[in-house]
Amino acid sequence: MTFSPSRQWTRRHALALAAAVALSGTGLAAHAQTANDWARIVAAAEQEGEVIVAGPVIQPYREAIEGFRKAYPKIKLEFNAVTSPAFDARISSERRANKHLTDVVVLGFSGAAFTQQIPAGWFDPIRPFIVQPDVRSDSQWLGGFDAGFLDAKKQYLYAFQAGKQNNLNIDRSVVPAAEFNKLEDLLDPKWRGKIAILDPRQRGSGHLVTLLQTALGAEQARRFLVEQKPVIASSNRQLADWVAQGAYPITSGLSPSEVATLKEQGLAKDVQALDTPPERTAWTPGWGAIGLLSQPPHPNAAKVFINWFLSQPAQAEWARLGFVNSRRKDVQPGLPISALSEEAFSKGLSFNTEGHAQTALDATELAKKALQ
Repeated sequence: MTFSPSRQWTRRHALALAAAVALSGTGLAAHAQTANDWARIVAAAEQEGEVIVAGPVIQPYREAIEGFRKAYPKIKLEFNAVTSPAFDARISSERRANKHLTDVVVLGFSGAAFTQQIPAGWFDPIRPFIVQPDVRSDSQWLGGFDAGFLDAKKQYLYAFQAGKQNNLNIDRSVVPAAEFNKLEDLLDPKWRGKIAILDPRQRGSGHLVTLLQTALGAEQARRFLVEQKPVIASSNRQLADWVAQGAYPITSGLSPSEVATLKEQGLAKDVQALDTPPERTAWTPGWGAIGLLSQPPHPNAAKVFINWFLSQPAQAEWARLGFVNSRRKDVQPGLPISALSEEAFSKGLSFNTEGHAQTALDATELAKKALQ
C-alpha cells in the first residue's frame, strides 16, 4: 500500500505522539510513586509523634526551626537550644550511657566533628535521609548539592548556609584603602597595636590566623601574632563594643551579620570588610549545618524534618530571620554583603570542612604558642 505524503506525516507524528504520551505517563507514574512514598514517610512520622532537634541558642534561628510545627502540626517538635560546647557535652554524656535521645542537630561544626565525633559514631549518614527531588537537585544549590557536605565522605554533615567570613574589618575613616588593601598589609609595622582580634586560641575565633597560615605561610602568621601585638578580645560582645566605639581601626572576629547589626544601630558606619580575591576568600556555614544523630529515636520524623528544613520555604525563613545566606539559589540572601558568587564559593576556602580541619587545628596550636 502506498501512502500519500500527508498520510505519512500523520503516521510519523501519531507514533511520536504515542511515544510522548508513554514517556509522560512514565514521568507521571514516577511522580506519583514519589508522592506516595513521601506520604508513607509522613504517616510513619506522625505515628512516631515527635522529633527532637538540638539547635542554636540564637533566637531568630530557633524561630526558623520552630516553623516546622506549622508545616507538620501532627509531629511534635522538641527543640533544645545548645552552644557547640554544650552539644559536645550532651552527646558525650549520652553516648557514655549508651543513650540516643536526639534526632537531628542544626549547628556549626569544626575540627572535632571530623577528628572525634564522626569516628566515634555520633552521626548516621544523612544523605539517605534527603529524599525530596527538589532538595537533592544540583540546580538548587550554590556549587551543586554535593558541595554542601563538610565531611570528606560526603555523608554526615551538610552545610545549607554559606557566607563570606570577612576575616578583616577596617574602619575606612581611619585607614584608607590606599594604605590597606590586601592581607599582606596586616604585617605593616604602622598598624602595630591598632588591631583587635577575637582570641585565636579559642574555638570559633573567626579563622584569621588559619587564613594567614594558608595564604601567607605559618611563619607570617606567627609574625603577625608576635610582632603586630594584636589586642585580644575574650568575647564577641567585647569585640563588638570596641568596633562600635571605634577603639581599633582594624578588627577580626565579628561576623558580617554582627557588623550589619551595628550599622543598623547607626554605629561602625565606615567599617568595611577587606576585599579579597576568590582564592583568598574564606566562607563559612556559620551555624548553618545539619546532621543526623546515630540511632535517632524518631527516624521517620527526622527524615520529614530534614527534608522540610532544606526546602525553599524553610530556608527562606532561616535566611530572613537570621540575616544569613542560604546556599539555595532560590532563596534571597538574608545578608547581601556576605553573599558568595559561584567563583568565590568554588575557589574559596572554608575552614569548617574536613579537608581543612587539620589546618584549623594547626593554626590554633600556632596561636597558643605565639601568644604564650
